[in-house]
Amino acid sequence: MRLLLLFVLLVVAATGPASAQGVEDIEQAWRGWMSKTQRTRGGLVVMRVGQPVHEATMGRLAPGAPVPYASLSKAVTGVCIATLIERGTLSFDTPVSQALARTMTRTGRPADPRLLPVTVSELLVHRGGFGPSIGRDGDMANWLRRNSGGRTAFDEQLRWLFARRLQYAPGERFEYSNANYLVLGAIIEEAAGQPYERYCRDAVLTPLGARDAVLDPAWRILSSYGGWRMPLAEYGRFYQAFAPDNPAIGPRARQWMMSPDGKQVGGGTHYGLGTFVRPTPRGGGNFWHAGRWVYDLRNAHDGPLNVSYSTFAVRLGALDVNIVSYAEPGREQGDGGLDGALGNAARGVKRWP
Repeated sequence: MRLLLLFVLLVVAATGPASAQGVEDIEQAWRGWMSKTQRTRGGLVVMRVGQPVHEATMGRLAPGAPVPYASLSKAVTGVCIATLIERGTLSFDTPVSQALARTMTRTGRPADPRLLPVTVSELLVHRGGFGPSIGRDGDMANWLRRNSGGRTAFDEQLRWLFARRLQYAPGERFEYSNANYLVLGAIIEEAAGQPYERYCRDAVLTPLGARDAVLDPAWRILSSYGGWRMPLAEYGRFYQAFAPDNPAIGPRARQWMMSPDGKQVGGGTHYGLGTFVRPTPRGGGNFWHAGRWVYDLRNAHDGPLNVSYSTFAVRLGALDVNIVSYAEPGREQGDGGLDGALGNAARGVKRWP
């Protein structure tokens, strides 16, 4: 009996308490969400201190396969803008009239003059006065029927945008819109003097370890507001830019990003460099964003276009953990409860690899 008791005690000492949670519990939370929301194909990566510690896939998604990111692309654009601000090429107060002066010689000026004094800062935090869409209903479809979605088409999309009046007074309210980040992509091209994709790859993504990042060949038109494609672990490495000691975001941009002034969206949250931000006492804050792209066009120039997926990324600053998810099909807008499920599981982990 004493030998049996000794054996049990040794096993408990070696394995720890039965209730101790490992990083695998994050995967289980994700799989539960996938099942509950009827997603059938996807992937997950968990990063700690900037390195992958756990990956999972479902539905024949190959481990390490590149996936598209939809609106998670906005964070790439935000950090690219931050590099130009740190270099002094732009400032948060630079107006559209100055930032797109050369571009507007090609596209023409906006029909609504209120857009001209809109600042880089207002665009970053979705206070540019735009409604939810970029152009009129049908602009994208009409373009894709005659042209390839594999072109970034900044000038063409700006013409759609400039033809419309702003829906709100600039700076008046937070109104999430791809239009803000379309304009920021064009600003990057003019300020950097090179294509958006090349600048962001060289200045931000490659230095952070996202060496395979490209604009999705079929959806380059989404570019700065929804076009990036890369393996999940590479997006997790990119997301490490938001760690408080990461040099990808310089001191001026980081100070602006962490201040809620003029950026609030409610509940102690504000919007920053392409992400939602909640400052925390430790770890430099929590950051997160959801993305979704659902589109169906049978008679497109490139052949039938049918896509449906959703994405989600979160950084838990106090844990120095980044989690990135990709799921098909794309269903409800937002994360659909995934944020809470992943966050609770991560905060319960007792044994990190």
